[in-house]
Amino acid sequence: MEQAKISKWGVASGVLAIIASLMLLFSGYGYQWGWWGLGVAFQYLLPGSALLGIISLALAIVFAFVNKPDRPRRLKWMAYLGAFLGIVVIANVGYWFYEAQQYPPIHDITTDTQNPPTFDAAITKLRAGWPNSSKYGGADIAKVQLKNYPDIKTLYLDIPYTEAFNKALSAAKKMPWEKIETADKSRGIIEATDKLPWFGFKDDVVIRVDTAKAANQSKIDVRSVSRIGRGDLGVNANRVRDYLTTLKNE
Repeated sequence: MEQAKISKWGVASGVLAIIASLMLLFSGYGYQWGWWGLGVAFQYLLPGSALLGIISLALAIVFAFVNKPDRPRRLKWMAYLGAFLGIVVIANVGYWFYEAQQYPPIHDITTDTQNPPTFDAAITKLRAGWPNSSKYGGADIAKVQLKNYPDIKTLYLDIPYTEAFNKALSAAKKMPWEKIETADKSRGIIEATDKLPWFGFKDDVVIRVDTAKAANQSKIDVRSVSRIGRGDLGVNANRVRDYLTTLKNE
């Protein structure tokens, strides 16, 4: 095989891997910044980055098998870069594809599936125009959640209402959420928004604090809902769990 051609393959491996990495990175950030739609990111950029990653890795492997000791070091480093970035891109796309298969196709998680907390006007206004409704999906969604996330339940605290609300609000402020939108002690409602870093997906959280049947006992219910997407890769369930854990430690 011609050595000039092999050298070009080494360079091509590195160049394609760099392009694949940028496609992967900006598939999310480009959507978040309004450069393209979600369809472009999911249907073209993510699969395209994986394909280029495979090609760059294959070229690097061919280069390695026919490599000669006297070949310029820069060519070797281009091939090494192609192999490394190619593996990183393939692994990332493969990981997210795998993760998407592991979670149920729901995006609305609550501790109370029979009487879920409802969003107030502040969040309802922010959700206007987004694909996912703030209205709870009912028994079908509840059944899926109870099967997949049976641990997510109402939290009972052996403290009076006022103390419970203060703790709930303090815990909410400690969460890495984007903004607390509502904190109404008279109605026992706390609302917040959260933003995921890569694609910038927006999710909304509502916390309901109420008195329980037992004296000097309060109950906390939480609901987390995505504004877009059928599934959420378990993000909303993890957000509810993290909040409840933080609240327990208050």
